[in-house]
This record gives sequence, structure tokens and C-alpha cells, in this order.
Amino acid sequence: MPGRRTLSGVLWLSVVIDNACSRIWTAWGSGAQPTSMRVNPAVYDAVAAARSGEVARDCPLMLLGLPLIADPAVATYEPVVS
Repeated sequence: MPGRRTLSGVLWLSVVIDNACSRIWTAWGSGAQPTSMRVNPAVYDAVAAARSGEVARDCPLMLLGLPLIADPAVATYEPVVS
């Protein structure tokens, strides 16, 4: 069924978000102020699907207060905060 969310679909994105939170926390601890997050295109697409209204209004796609950048060099579960 299109648009149906499954537990496994929610869990994988939860792992990505948890890893992103850890990286943001680490950056803050070292005195950095993160300004963006590079994510695997699959993550970017999942966030875009969840925020289709923002995408339709041409708003920047953000997660945890940081603009998202799709980067195929980033592993699915390993967002890069910079």
C-alpha cells in the first residue's frame, strides 16, 4: 500500500536520527557550531517524503535544525555533520 509506514521503515530512520544527534552533540562538545548535515540520498528522500508540504513550498529540507544535503558518498546510517 503506497504511503504506508512500517515498523522497519520507521526504525531505520530512527537509527539515522539517533546517529545524527550523537554527531551534533559531539560537535557542540568540541565547540563547533554545525551548519549542515550530509546524508545518504535514501535518507534525504525519506525526509522529503515525510515533509512533502515543505518540499512543495520550496522550503529547504531540514532535520534537527540543520539543512540536509544529499550525498551518495555518505553511508545510509552515518550522517555527516559539518
